[in-house]
Amino acid sequence: MKLNMGTIISSKRKDKQITQQQLADFMGVSKASVSKWETGQSFPDITLLPLLAGYFNISIDELMNYSNDLSTEQIRKIYTSISNEFDTKAPEEVWNSIEDVIHRYYSCAPLILEMGQLLINHGDLLPGNSRESKMKKYLGKAQELFTHVLEISNDPVILDKATDYSAYCSLMLQKPEEVLSILGEYMPEYYPTESLIAWAYQLKGDKDRAISTIQSSLFQYVVVLMSQINNYLQLLIDQPNKFNETYLRGQTLIKSFSLKELNPTVVVNFLNSAAMGFAQMNDSDEVMDCLDEYVDLLGRMQFPLSLHGDSYFDQIYGWLNQTDLGHSLPRDENQIKTDFVTIVTDNPFFKQYQNDDRFKEILNQLNTIKERFENE
Repeated sequence: MKLNMGTIISSKRKDKQITQQQLADFMGVSKASVSKWETGQSFPDITLLPLLAGYFNISIDELMNYSNDLSTEQIRKIYTSISNEFDTKAPEEVWNSIEDVIHRYYSCAPLILEMGQLLINHGDLLPGNSRESKMKKYLGKAQELFTHVLEISNDPVILDKATDYSAYCSLMLQKPEEVLSILGEYMPEYYPTESLIAWAYQLKGDKDRAISTIQSSLFQYVVVLMSQINNYLQLLIDQPNKFNETYLRGQTLIKSFSLKELNPTVVVNFLNSAAMGFAQMNDSDEVMDCLDEYVDLLGRMQFPLSLHGDSYFDQIYGWLNQTDLGHSLPRDENQIKTDFVTIVTDNPFFKQYQNDDRFKEILNQLNTIKERFENE
C-alpha cells in the first residue's frame, strides 16, 4: 500500500516543461522540498494539495495516485499465512488478522476476493457458538466482500468470480431465489475461450504454449466434471439405475485420468458422495465397498497435498503458477486431515452401520490414519 505522488508530480512538472525551482516558487516552498516530493522522501503538506492539483489541472485523487494493489504472489502469501494461523492461534486472533487485512487493503479487489474465499473455506474455524451460526455469520461477511469487489473492480475475470462466489454464499445460506437472481435461471451458453488462446499461440508458432493452454483446460474440466458427478449423485437417490450408471462413469473417469494420484481430494469427495447415496438406498455392500476404497486412498495419501500435473498433464505448471493460490489448496492442511476422517466418522448417513463388522474395521483403519496424521 503506497502513495505514488512523487512520480505524478515529477511527470506533470516535466509535461509542463518547468523546473523544480519554478514549481517551488509557485508553491511557496524550497527547491529541496520539491525534490524530496518527487523522490518520495516526503509529501506536500495537506493544505498544499488543492493548489498543486489545480496547478497541474488534475484531481487530488489523480495527484495522490494512491495504490494498494498487490501481486498474485503477495496475495497468495497473505492467504496462506492467515490459513496457517489456525494451527497456532486462537480463532479470535485469526479473525483479527483477517479484519486487519481487509481494512488495510479494502480497495484491492483481488485480495478482497481471496479474503471472501478464505471466509468460505475456514468460517467453521472462526469464533462463534455453533457451526450453523458461524456459517450464517461468515458467509454473510464473505458475501459483503464479494459485493464490494463488484463495486470497485472492472476486471471481467474478477467480476465473474465475485458473482459466482456471491451466489454460492446465497446457496449455502439457503436462499435459492437469490441464487437464481444473481446467476439467472438457465445455464449460460459457453464458448471455450481457451480454444481461441490455443489457436492464437499456434498461429504464432508457439506449439508448446498452445498445448499448455489446452492441457490446463482439460485439467480443469476433469476436476469440474468430477465435482458435477458428485452433485448429480445426490439428485439421483430415487433413481437407482441412473445413480449406479453415474457412479460407474465416475469410476471410469477416475481411472482414465489417474485421478487418485493426480487429484486425490476430488476422488475422496466422489467416494463419500457415492457412499452416502448408497446408504440412502440401503445398499450396505456398495456403501462398504466405497468406504473401503476411501480408506485405502486416504492411507496412501502423502502430505502436503498440492495441485500438480503428471505424465499426461505435463505442461500445466505455468498455468498453475499464475492461479490465485498456485499449487496450494484453499483449506488448511491440518483441517483437511481432520475433515477426511470426520466426514465418515461423524456422517449421519453411516450411523446405521455402527454394528456392522466391515464398518467397525473401517473405523479402526480411520483411527490409525488419524494417529498417523497427528504425528506427521
